[in-house]
Amino acid sequence: MSFYDNRYYHSNKIVLSLVGQWPFQSRIKSSVMFASTVLVVFTMMALVLWGLISGITDITIVMENMSPLLVNNFVIIKLMNCLYNKYKMKELLERIEKTWKIMHVGHENTILRLYAEESRKSTVRYIIALYSAWIFYCVTPIVVNRISVVLPTNNTHTPKFLYRLEHVIDMHKYYNLLMLHGSICVFYTVSVIIAIDCFFVLCTQHACALFKCIKYNVECIGVADLESLNPNVKDDEAYHAIINSIKLYKYALKFADLLSTTYATSFLFTLGNVVISLSFGAAKMIMLKSSFDQIIRIMSTNLAQVLHIYYLSSTSQQLIDHSSELQEVIYSCKWYDISLRSRQLLQFTLLRTTKPCQIEAGKMFTMSMENFSSILKMSLSYFTMIRSLQ
Repeated sequence: MSFYDNRYYHSNKIVLSLVGQWPFQSRIKSSVMFASTVLVVFTMMALVLWGLISGITDITIVMENMSPLLVNNFVIIKLMNCLYNKYKMKELLERIEKTWKIMHVGHENTILRLYAEESRKSTVRYIIALYSAWIFYCVTPIVVNRISVVLPTNNTHTPKFLYRLEHVIDMHKYYNLLMLHGSICVFYTVSVIIAIDCFFVLCTQHACALFKCIKYNVECIGVADLESLNPNVKDDEAYHAIINSIKLYKYALKFADLLSTTYATSFLFTLGNVVISLSFGAAKMIMLKSSFDQIIRIMSTNLAQVLHIYYLSSTSQQLIDHSSELQEVIYSCKWYDISLRSRQLLQFTLLRTTKPCQIEAGKMFTMSMENFSSILKMSLSYFTMIRSLQ
């Protein structure tokens, strides 16, 4: 039984295996699942692009096909980044497993379990939210078409689809096949986002747990009365405790840096695509005479993308907060009860803690809640610009 079959990480293993990106998956299974995912995503992208190019002179077709095209674009970016950095993902998982083996008992193990449970709950909530958006997105046009069949009108009815293809394909003839294909494609698209984002949250929560363990260890320093400012090194318990905390701190910093480099390029392109996609989605709902089912699909898509960026930003903010808390803990610890050599170590550690750990998007953009609001403002600005072109 694998270490990752435990209740904390099993859901992450399932969703990553579904898209062929679980690092410990056999090569054959990984290749088959990844090839299937890429094939499905690219076929949907090809159909959307075909519809967009064929109807390039119609602003309604351009706007309705642009949003799913942009979503497919950043999903492909996520997949390619994941494939390129698969060895880093494997190293991150190996470091997590190593940490659990070292901290298998005591208060530190309790902290690891607490944050792993939070990661599990967050993953489950994210899965439910995005798959719910998938259901609303795909089921709405089917329901509208069935109602149109049951309650026919004198107007000519064109079957509603996930994007505009009626000008290139006979929708009456191929609707059921296209709808099945579209639903499967959207399912895999959502699965890629869930798998890769939840892995990011898993690793970030583990990094937060490491900083929490360091915080606990520093708070316990200097609880005993000090008889001499320069005791023997062997008898200086606080000195050894600080050294162990520094080693764990360096380990946590390397883990956080590895995580940041794994996602840096992907996050940069993802943010750009999401900003443009949100702008087009909002503009499409305002500028075009959208039907009820179109409004439902636009809202479900935009809300899913906002949730996607919020999920990443809030998790990254937790890492910033946890790493920043160490500075306050060192200030507040009982440094006056420890030896001079121990105080010097704390001073050097304090200098490093002034720079919090951050997840950066291409070394240009810091993932945080402050910048999440900036993304929404930027999307609104682009929406205003597109609206002015009407």
